Amino acid sequence: MQIIDYGQSNWMCLVIRFAVIDDDRMLLDGLRAWFGPIADLDLVNTTTSVDAFQASGAVVDVVLLDLNLRDHSEPADNVRRLVAAGWRVVVVSEISDTEYVLATIEAGASGYVTKDRDLAALTGAIRAVAGGDVFLSSEPSFVNQASAPVRPRLSPQERAVLTAYARGSTMRAAARQVGIAYGTARQYLERIKRKYDDVGRPARTKLELHNRLREDRLELDGLESVAMSTAVPTAVGSTAGSLSGPG
Repeated sequence: MQIIDYGQSNWMCLVIRFAVIDDDRMLLDGLRAWFGPIADLDLVNTTTSVDAFQASGAVVDVVLLDLNLRDHSEPADNVRRLVAAGWRVVVVSEISDTEYVLATIEAGASGYVTKDRDLAALTGAIRAVAGGDVFLSSEPSFVNQASAPVRPRLSPQERAVLTAYARGSTMRAAARQVGIAYGTARQYLERIKRKYDDVGRPARTKLELHNRLREDRLELDGLESVAMSTAVPTAVGSTAGSLSGPG
């Protein structure tokens, strides 16, 4: 944030610098026009991908991130990359599904705003997150983390085996996908079952494992990225309008 001194008016304003990552050009143009007159919010960077934003070297307090970008990048992975680089992230999306909300919050996002909310809600989210708070749209389908099932602590290798096996692969095929020996994969699977039992969520059969995978949205982490880490240590019309876009 930066402080702007308005001189003779004896008025100083704390300005929040923020960026938007979204591939809806019309939305980006609308946001630039709408945020222009707001003294304490400065839209300093707009890009269409996380890669482009990180390459820009922009210095901002908050990043607004569209959930589903056209480069097919994983939403949770995008959040983790931005958070790991030190930015506070607000996810913006048309999707209000609880599982997606939890996946992005667990990945480190500080806020989630659906695009059917008005733009005043978006400004509130930016200000709240810049101040260190968490902001979630007050949609009925939203839940907080306390209501989510307890997730066991799985290693990246265990998560990769579970994802492959529970989504339909045989044990041998899952081992090949993850790049480990068949015997090692079986050991991981038994360990996974014990960990789920320890938190009171049975996972003894393949169907139960599939249900645990779906409930925890572990597949959002992306099997490919886990396997690699294993192998190598609408337009804006007015202030009363709503956000629109493909994500």
